[in-house]
Amino acid sequence: MKFIFLILSALSLFANADSCFVTDAVELKYNELHGNKVTIETSLNSSDYSVTINLPDSIENQYLNSVWLVADSLEKPTFTAPLKVFHEGEQLVAWYNIDAGLVRKHFVVVGFGESCTPNIIKEVFYQ
Repeated sequence: MKFIFLILSALSLFANADSCFVTDAVELKYNELHGNKVTIETSLNSSDYSVTINLPDSIENQYLNSVWLVADSLEKPTFTAPLKVFHEGEQLVAWYNIDAGLVRKHFVVVGFGESCTPNIIKEVFYQ
């Protein structure tokens, strides 16, 4: 029995981890350094809000790879959706429209790179 435990222990030392964990402190610092590179513009047109997210193509040599809309809470969202990114001239943008009656707390989560990097998280303020 000890031999089996020893072999299993040795194998676990050589295993590669495919998961990644970014601490809150690392994500907070990343957002403090780079959060201003993602801007969100809202405008009310009749009874709909138009939201435009302006994005850099890369941060710290990591290219943009995802933009998500998250509703209500980052920990327990009631809705999440990926947003498509477009070129408008030299600028990368993502956008969505929402009925003013459906406005709640929304966040935009922007990911860069293929490896374990923090996300930029911005709350959407409808004005």
